[in-house]
Amino acid sequence: MKFLVIRFSSLGDIIQTTAFVKKLKEIYPNGEIIYATKEEFKEILEEQPYIDRLIGLKKSESITNFAKRIGKVHCIFDLHKNLRSTALCNILNPACIKRVNKNTIYRYALVLKLKSITKIFERESRDNIQEQLKLINQENSQAKPYIKVKKSKTDKTVIGIAPGAKWHTKMWPKEYYREVAKMLTEKGFYVYIFGSKEEEQVANFIAEGLDRVESFAGKLSIKETAEKMTACKVFISNDSALMHLANALNIPTVAIFGPTVKGFGFYPKRDVIVLEKDLPCRPCSLHGSDRCPNGTLKCLKEIKPEEVYNAVMQWLN
Repeated sequence: MKFLVIRFSSLGDIIQTTAFVKKLKEIYPNGEIIYATKEEFKEILEEQPYIDRLIGLKKSESITNFAKRIGKVHCIFDLHKNLRSTALCNILNPACIKRVNKNTIYRYALVLKLKSITKIFERESRDNIQEQLKLINQENSQAKPYIKVKKSKTDKTVIGIAPGAKWHTKMWPKEYYREVAKMLTEKGFYVYIFGSKEEEQVANFIAEGLDRVESFAGKLSIKETAEKMTACKVFISNDSALMHLANALNIPTVAIFGPTVKGFGFYPKRDVIVLEKDLPCRPCSLHGSDRCPNGTLKCLKEIKPEEVYNAVMQWLN
């Protein structure tokens, strides 16, 4: 039995699907599980024990050619449910196709504050992982994302920080991150900062002049980032891919949520303290945006450094 799981992007969403794929492998240990994603995201899924074959869609590659490389499959789990994944399903034409419910109308109704619509399309589950697990009748499972990597060993008590995000409105102020890093180092802890090349400037601002702070932003691949993150006792992050990665690595996490809310379904599973403010303007967009519609970024600025520091202490204690 050959199963194809499709999720092309983005990194955080792909990491979330590992809960589903791991559970699928547990149910069908003798089945072959093929995972299809974009070539750029393959690295984080390499050598995962629940994936038998990993195949990446190249940038200029046609879906027709991609389908040929995949070959015959018996059942497809479309966890992306967009035009490209639908086209792939149609070309492969297996005996079984199951598509996840993305609750799109409900999520847009939350953004637009359409209470009458949200009541009509109220989600049975506020969790996208549960929606995926429904496809294999495992919605009551406690499965969570899981990424297996080589552990990084250290005698230090390290706190990880991921100050970046794809969208500006999901980024807690860099000045606040610097203040938390300062408080932590003054207590004798070490701080590792993680992020992409684009977030290197923010990371350098946080680290500048502070002892016991080291930035790895822009210096590591995503797999190397995951390995280095395992040295962290606690992880502080915006609502971002690295938040989901920390969750998949079983690192206790302090997650800072601004414009996004639990109803979207992307909350991390267990081992997390979510800090957010209940404001009438939230949520203002599905994924975040380049600027705050009110021009204040109040949802993030009202979460003070002391709150984040205290949440870290909760985990350490």
